Amino acid sequence: MSLNKDVEFHIRNNYAWTKLPLAIKQLLGNSQKSWEKAVLEYSIRNQLRWRGNVVRHVIRDERKYYEELLQYSREHLMLFPYHLSDVMVKGLRVTPFSYYIGTMNDIMSNEKSYDSLPNFTAADCLRLLGIGRNQYIDLMNQGRTKTKFSFRRRNVKELLPKKPIQLQSIDWWWVIHIGHVTEEDIKMCNAAEHRSVDTLIDRGPQKAGLMDIRVVQGLYSKGLVYLEVPINDDDYIAVPPLEGFVMNRVQGDYFETLLYKIFVSLDEHTSVAEVATVLQIDVSLVKNAISMYIRLGFAHKKSSEVDVEALHSSWKQRQSGEQVTDEMSVNASGVGRLVSDLIDVSDDGILSDRSGTDYIDSPPTVSVCVTQTESQETLTGMHGAY
Repeated sequence: MSLNKDVEFHIRNNYAWTKLPLAIKQLLGNSQKSWEKAVLEYSIRNQLRWRGNVVRHVIRDERKYYEELLQYSREHLMLFPYHLSDVMVKGLRVTPFSYYIGTMNDIMSNEKSYDSLPNFTAADCLRLLGIGRNQYIDLMNQGRTKTKFSFRRRNVKELLPKKPIQLQSIDWWWVIHIGHVTEEDIKMCNAAEHRSVDTLIDRGPQKAGLMDIRVVQGLYSKGLVYLEVPINDDDYIAVPPLEGFVMNRVQGDYFETLLYKIFVSLDEHTSVAEVATVLQIDVSLVKNAISMYIRLGFAHKKSSEVDVEALHSSWKQRQSGEQVTDEMSVNASGVGRLVSDLIDVSDDGILSDRSGTDYIDSPPTVSVCVTQTESQETLTGMHGAY
């Protein structure tokens, strides 16, 4: 259900029941239980951290709160809460890969359309699982085994990938954190991976560029590390042209809508903090959104200068000989590949009959042809004003 904006304001600003203005209490029928219900609903729906927020006074069991948050997020096909990775991966041992495998299993088992996935969730599933529209249809068809008299469904999990595909858009300034590692996990590691695990445990998080990229990929595919994409207030973000981009669907959950709103407002000449000020959105939320765009390859930092000699040797060719590819091609033609596999588009932005495979072989040039005013009207019309 939708909460009153004034009630949401007081939740965001961590008001206790005893400190609420009389007018807000009256909106809640002077019921503390209604207030606590609203706090829990808002916090889970917006994937808020338990510590440092008023929800910790409503639900005392931190683990139970995060389990409810994960369940809600999966049921509503939301993005993995990357900003809570320290809790999700270390505490609950739920990685982005396992989260999306669960999501994909849910929608396939219930025979839902691929279009049930919100845009950004679909893009992240494609990035980590390698499952886009065409692959989804193929898997659904494989799941139906025809016999002489009937169709028998196979176990969906048998068809889904067992490990994430290789990351394509990782950059040197991303930060590697140790996840939940057991003795059994260490037995699966080679010597180089074992040494890197020891380094992360002893010295703390490391920039990806200081580690062997092959080791980073190996540890990531095993689910032993998680990646942070840090964004600063004074960063400038560039978005490659995305002509003819057609949104797959807009689900309407808070973060999905927020991602779209910020995405169409980014300007490479405006800092992250300035974007937050213009949109009147908390800067931490803007950073979370931009971090997501960069993970997906939809954007990149303009100012990410690096001393190539300081990087691990496995990164040097990547930074010197392939810098344009890393920062532009992965984020431009790479976006074309993502978009083409998520949706069918034609030059005029109309849904096409061409298959996603055709677009992957020859990805279209795509750009978001939406002005900020148009995006505001669209969002307001579809989901209500912010």
